[in-house]
This record gives sequence, C-alpha cells and structure tokens, in this order.
Amino acid sequence: MKLSAGDIGVRPAAAQDMKDIKCIASTYFLDTDGSEYNDFIVATLENRIIGIACFKDTECPELHTIAVHPNYKGKGIGALLVRELGSILCKGYERIYVRTTAPGFFEKAGFVKLENDMKKQLWTDCAGCNRFNNCKQAVMCLELRREKYADNGHHQHL
Repeated sequence: MKLSAGDIGVRPAAAQDMKDIKCIASTYFLDTDGSEYNDFIVATLENRIIGIACFKDTECPELHTIAVHPNYKGKGIGALLVRELGSILCKGYERIYVRTTAPGFFEKAGFVKLENDMKKQLWTDCAGCNRFNNCKQAVMCLELRREKYADNGHHQHL
C-alpha cells in the first residue's frame, strides 16, 4: 500500500492511547516506564495508532522512544514522526539527542553521530554504567532549525 503524508495523521497522545503506545513499544522491547502520555506524539491511520515518538527533557532534550507498527515499517512513518517532533521542538530547543542501535535511520533523518564519550556528559545512567565500553548504542544529535520545519514536511510523500 502506497501512503502519502495526507493519509497519516500525527497528534499529541491522549491518556487512552497508552495501551496502544505500550503495545507498539513492547514489539521492539522498548521501555515506556516513567513516560506519561503527554510525552508522546502518535501517528495514526484511519484512527489506529501505527507509530509513536516520545520526547523527554530530563537530563538533556532526548528523543527517548520512536517505533512504528511492524506492518507499516519502511513506509516513512518514523521519518514523519521525527519531522513532526522537530517542528514542535524547534520553537524551544536548538537540538535533540538520541541513544540508538539504529544509527542509519537517524542519519537519514538528519542526526549526526557524536563521540561515544558524549553519552557520559549527557546521561548520568551512561556515566555510571559498568558496561559503557561495550555499549552498542550510538549517541546522535539533530540540530533544529526553524526554517527546516516551516511546512512540517506535510508536502512530502512517505
């Protein structure tokens, strides 16, 4: 099925969405503990949640979780969520960070890989981790420029 950006809605999550959010996150063994519904935006198709993104600003502005239902992977839903989050966050943040085992996806979305030691500066759980030297997560950064997100990416095809 070919999708276009007009087929997919993106909105802030509501309290009743948490069951679907946790279901999609658990598909990839992603943790939602400590996250509230208002930390998420969701991608919807015909009123069904098909993608999630969670932003946290505890130690640093972080894209904490992003996941797409397996039936819709590879159709641009994740990229759409990143663009929408960038559009929302560019008004108050200059950059966002992510820890990931999928750096290729984030590079396509404009993130730049940083030196591994940056994780220790950004997150206390990384600084104190006894497995830091064997960590498989890359740390990446996206510079948020308001002009880049002016049309929210709505005119691009997925």
